[in-house]
Amino acid sequence: MAKPTAPRGLARQRVLDAALALFAAHGVHGTSLQMIADRIGVSKAAVYYQFRSKEDIALEVLRPSVEDMARVIRIADALPDVEARRAVIVSGLIEMTVRYRELAVFFHGDPAIDQLVHSEPEFDVVTTRIRELLEGSDCTVADRVALSVFLSGVCKAAADPGLADVDDGELHRILLELSGRILAPLATESAAAGASRSPSASRSG
Repeated sequence: MAKPTAPRGLARQRVLDAALALFAAHGVHGTSLQMIADRIGVSKAAVYYQFRSKEDIALEVLRPSVEDMARVIRIADALPDVEARRAVIVSGLIEMTVRYRELAVFFHGDPAIDQLVHSEPEFDVVTTRIRELLEGSDCTVADRVALSVFLSGVCKAAADPGLADVDDGELHRILLELSGRILAPLATESAAAGASRSPSASRSG
């Protein structure tokens, strides 16, 4: 009697689940297709049947979170106010990072990820637009530094094994609170700097 085969969708998901665990432990460069195959007990050819390359697997692991952020971007783009758009993106990024907490390990600290994301046009559009919405049209150097601290800090906190005991709800709440502390004062500085550069301010001086 022939051995029953798993539906292709289930087989693909097994590959993705195994890849995520291995990517988190070894990084993309440190993970081979053979390691993925060994983890789920199939041949490397069986993995190739589902995906063309390790890079394709990595992109599929990332796809749900990128698609979620694309939806957040559409919401933000519909708002007329710069600060409201930024607030939506900040909230969306935190929610996405907490929801896909395992992926935070994957994102954080692996240089292969940035290169991979930017090589895929569909993903590159999303990451570029996130940056544009966060920075706005009058972003100071201080704002850029604050955004860098925020973006790297959110991923690091979600990926930190020392915070594994913090449940998702509490982590989400704390990250939102901290993002306000990091970004709000700099937004105020930017507004003050803009006012000081206005024609009326120049005439009053």
